[in-house]
Amino acid sequence: MPAVSDPSQKLLSRDFILLSCLAMCSNSHIAVFYCFEQWLEGFGVSPNWRGMLISSMFIMVLLCRTPTSVLLLRGGRLPALAISTFVLIGVMLTYPFVSSAHVVGVVLLLRVVQGIALAIQSSCVVAVLVSCIPPGQSARGFALFSLTILLPYSIIPAVAEHILLPLLGGEQYLFAMTSVLGFVSLAMVIPLAPKLRKPEISLEEKGGMSGLLWAVSHSGLMFVYLACLNFSTMTILAIFFMKGLCSVTGARPEWFFTIYTVTIIMVRVLGSRRLDALPRYRVIYICAAGLALCMLGYAWGPLWAFVPITLLYGVGLGLLYPMLAAVVYDRSTPATRSINSNAMMSAFDASGALAPLLGGLVVHAGYGYRGVFVVTAIAVTACGLCMAADRARANRRAT
Repeated sequence: MPAVSDPSQKLLSRDFILLSCLAMCSNSHIAVFYCFEQWLEGFGVSPNWRGMLISSMFIMVLLCRTPTSVLLLRGGRLPALAISTFVLIGVMLTYPFVSSAHVVGVVLLLRVVQGIALAIQSSCVVAVLVSCIPPGQSARGFALFSLTILLPYSIIPAVAEHILLPLLGGEQYLFAMTSVLGFVSLAMVIPLAPKLRKPEISLEEKGGMSGLLWAVSHSGLMFVYLACLNFSTMTILAIFFMKGLCSVTGARPEWFFTIYTVTIIMVRVLGSRRLDALPRYRVIYICAAGLALCMLGYAWGPLWAFVPITLLYGVGLGLLYPMLAAVVYDRSTPATRSINSNAMMSAFDASGALAPLLGGLVVHAGYGYRGVFVVTAIAVTACGLCMAADRARANRRAT
């Protein structure tokens, strides 16, 4: 059951706002790579290597997030956050110096280093964030925090295409320009320093590393993590393969990105105060079923339905992620909340690494872009089924 909200505890505290702004700067370092594939194509990099270079950063985030979140429990996060931010600044400033000689090796190194730094930075932010969310406001908190991902993707591509790229003269200079946001992040670290210095738990009190591993393996959230993996697989496939599908159906891909991001923002901002009053599992089932129909509608529906389907897609996305994140929050103790939240983020990282490869295999097998969207429908259906299994497991344990 969701925790009861305490009206005396304010969600939009100074620390919550600062952490959200810091996360937005961090996610901008990812969103700016929307044109990364075209930049690599300009160097003559083969399609296979372009896919590998795109995935490499997400693979490193996936590999490093959980070990990082465990290691950060040993003490304060201030040095880790400051150093990882400095590393991100250095990586972004290096891109203008990449030349055609050894471009694959150099860019791969940059992506690997950036993935490690992003894993450390995001683990610090998420670990501190969960301590800033009052009980009973978890769905609202994660709904508002998720805007730190949506806003960079809805703003950066449009501003870059129409203003920055013509002005700067190349994608590599656009990448370097986002280093400014790294300095903004460092400025936000200063007022957050007391919060970042505070250790989360004592490993000795919890039985050392074995105690932490026991807490994760016995969290009872495995089905929820699988649901997050399937849900995120759907979203990643939709983002990367929508343009290809539109080339077949005749729809406008820019309408998809604009309509669904604006819809999600409206749902999460206007409805944020009501999210924690909604029945978690019932909303998840309805959204998973609705999103599966949306995916099939994209693949096989008439062209006139594209905009209405995208509106429904935005509503479903706007509700489903906060509900999943809130289940993880509500089912965690204060001592395991950050480690469980970072495990949830690792499920999202895994989808970022695996979903593009899965979509490529479907297209290569001859099923085309419509086949990819059938896979997205299966993935989000699996999300709903995983949550049904989790609910059944929880009911059995309660009896």
